[in-house]
Order: sequence, then structure tokens, then C-alpha cells
Amino acid sequence: MSEERNEILDTFRRVEDKYALTPQQANLFRQLCSSHIKKDVYFKYTVQSVYYDTIGSNLVIQSLMKPQYKMKLRLRSYGQPDGNKPLFLETKKKYQDIVYKRRIVLSEKEAESYLEYGIPHHVKNNTADEIDYILNFYNPEPKVLIIYDRECYAAVDEADVRITFDTNIRYRTDHVSLYEDGSEKKLAEDTVMLEVKAMDRYPMWLTRILSAMKVRRTSFSKYGTIYTMNHQVEKPVYSRAYENTTMMKEESVCSLQY
Repeated sequence: MSEERNEILDTFRRVEDKYALTPQQANLFRQLCSSHIKKDVYFKYTVQSVYYDTIGSNLVIQSLMKPQYKMKLRLRSYGQPDGNKPLFLETKKKYQDIVYKRRIVLSEKEAESYLEYGIPHHVKNNTADEIDYILNFYNPEPKVLIIYDRECYAAVDEADVRITFDTNIRYRTDHVSLYEDGSEKKLAEDTVMLEVKAMDRYPMWLTRILSAMKVRRTSFSKYGTIYTMNHQVEKPVYSRAYENTTMMKEESVCSLQY
């Protein structure tokens, strides 16, 4: 997937719902939707993300509590980094059912210098200031590399609806970096993660197809699932105080790019 773009949007606000399908269900879903969707301009690509968290993994633990508000920090590449591809340092926050995503675009050298050594980068905007605050407040470190292959469709008649299929999800928790080295473990094998992204509500055709297939939304989180699989996790206790002290209000727009 090429990252040469006429415009790279850096703020996103939308609903993102996930559905766990078998490969057979995914094929049927594509068939039933075929007259309503088209291949996205970026149709097939690989997503590689390093998730950052505190030493005690506070962010993912709080996320597992199912609070109204939760936040993630990650560095993302589309395809294997090669020194020239732009990297995306982003926050992903969810308040109730709405996802807010903000990001800055850095070179690989800038990202390494900034995240490893605190050397300032060239971006000067509100998102960069917010990420600075998060880094200073949480002092996060790289926790896990997550990679998956994505197939992306856009709705024919609804400009704000986007549908993605994630397969071959794999991860690595040792010597974490953006580079895939072959030592990654499989996650959710033989499962296709369908994700529907929209500004507000589903179009009627999509609602009917999901209902006919009898598939239900899931709260599957790649990072949360990996943490649970690799640690002795007790049921966390929900903390309203944490939510109130860490939630940041968002003003943003929707993007169809990612």
C-alpha cells in the first residue's frame, strides 16, 4: 500500500463496530454486500502497530474494565518500514460508542528519536502537544507489535461508511519494534474480524444483511486479548475516578482513509 497521498487527514471521529466471522461467513457477507460496496482506493495492505503502555500496563488494564472512556497510544506503519515510509503516531480514544483518533506523521528517524530519546520532532499542533502530555504523564514503553492483513471497501452510496476485513492477525511481545521478523505468534486464527466504520448510523441494507446472517457485535480488542492471553488477569474493578481524571473531550472530523 502506497503512502503517497494528496492529503493526509489527522483527525477522525466515528462509530467503529466489530464482528468476528468465520472465513465462510466473511465470503457470504461480501457476496450479500456486493451491490452496495466497492473496493477502496487502498484495497489491500498490511497494518503494523506498536502499542505503548505504562510499565504496569495501566492503559490496557483500564480498557479491560469496559469503562465509558478508554485510550490507546500506538505507532503505526502501513507495510514493513523501510526508512522512507511515513509513520503515524496516534491516540485512539473511545467515549461510549464514539471513537476519536488523532495522529501526527513522522519519519522513521524522527519517531525513533522522539519516542526513545525525547528529541523534539517537526510537528507543531494540538495533537502533537497532546501526545507530548501523554508521554510525560504515563512514561509509556513499547509493549506489543500487532500485525494484520486488511481488505477495505467503501459504500457505494454512503460516503461515510467503510467496511474492513482483518485476517492473519499476529503479534510479538519480545524485542518490540515495527519490524516483522517471523517470530510473531498467531492471534484469533481462522477468524476474520469485520469492522464497520461510520459517522453515525448504519444504512438499512447493512442492517438487514447483518440481521439475516445473525451476527452480533463483539468487543474484541487485539491488544486487550493479547494482554489477557499472556498474563494472569483478574476481573478489574471499574474506577469512575480514573475515567473522570483522564478523559479529554474531542473535537474532530471523520476520515475515510483509515
